[in-house]
Amino acid sequence: MIASKLEELLSENNISSELIQCSINEIDVYVNDADLIVSSMDIQREYPIPKVSGTSFLTSIGEKETAAKILEILKN
Repeated sequence: MIASKLEELLSENNISSELIQCSINEIDVYVNDADLIVSSMDIQREYPIPKVSGTSFLTSIGEKETAAKILEILKN
């Protein structure tokens, strides 16, 4: 659900992307090639890239704010 909403958001804003779905334990494998982490889990660990909670894409509560935050990060 989160991935499909992200794909739609990025497509609508003409942002090319490659989405990778993985578990929290696998983030280290991909973090050096990623621009952003979007997770439904609370990630306590710090990474060299921004992280955003994607829970609003599941609940629809605060979805517009989350989408705006993701776009701001990826457009800068």
